Amino acid sequence: MLEAMIDTKKVFNKLIRDIEDASPNLRKALKEISPISIFLNIKGHKDIFITIDGNNSDISFQKCDYSFEIRASLTDLMKVMISGQLNKNLIFGDAETAIVLFNAIFKSNIDLIYLVDKYFGSLPAVFTYTLMNNVFSSSDEQNDKGYVKIRRRLRGIAIRLDRLEALKVL
Repeated sequence: MLEAMIDTKKVFNKLIRDIEDASPNLRKALKEISPISIFLNIKGHKDIFITIDGNNSDISFQKCDYSFEIRASLTDLMKVMISGQLNKNLIFGDAETAIVLFNAIFKSNIDLIYLVDKYFGSLPAVFTYTLMNNVFSSSDEQNDKGYVKIRRRLRGIAIRLDRLEALKVL
């Protein structure tokens, strides 16, 4: 019923164009690998069929031919989105096309702040910007320096213990 009221094809094409605007690299990659048809089989949800083919992209709940299927739970999909690593056990069908598509998406550096600002306004965009800076500002480099420092101190303690044991034996 809702699908009859909203032209999902038009909305989905606009979303794809906006995502491409947020990442020109993605536009180029999608042009190279399209047309692609995907079947999202999300546990506990209605089947979703996605076709990416330039201005003829579509998303629907009606069965159609697809290149590959993603069979997963929402938790599995969130893990993939957060980690940026695709679990190949979730893919059925043309795994090579799926991997190329996911690599194109993950390596495209989509400007999330731009999309949030465009769809939800400037206040949520500022909130997202602040959140992303706080989450991603604790770089691995700083954590690695602390880890290296602790390992160095532990190694020094281990050497001292070995020397004390050697003295005790003599």
